[in-house]
Amino acid sequence: MVHVFRLNRTRVEAFSGVAREGLFDHLANQRLTRYRDEAHARRASWPTDSWDDDWDGPVSVHQDGSVLALRVLPAKDH
Repeated sequence: MVHVFRLNRTRVEAFSGVAREGLFDHLANQRLTRYRDEAHARRASWPTDSWDDDWDGPVSVHQDGSVLALRVLPAKDH
């Protein structure tokens, strides 16, 4: 899910979600134990850097597979 908002007049974009490959499907189908088991097994393969150059902002991947990323958007010309 992507949200755009203003923080002290600066436009900021936030992304939050869960790894799509299977993990989201487990949540959608209420297979919580399977979700937890697979999320735990994948932890070692998730990025550990707190900055993503392609996204151009901070990214956090939590142990449960959830992701939060923020970036400042360019100012709009009026």
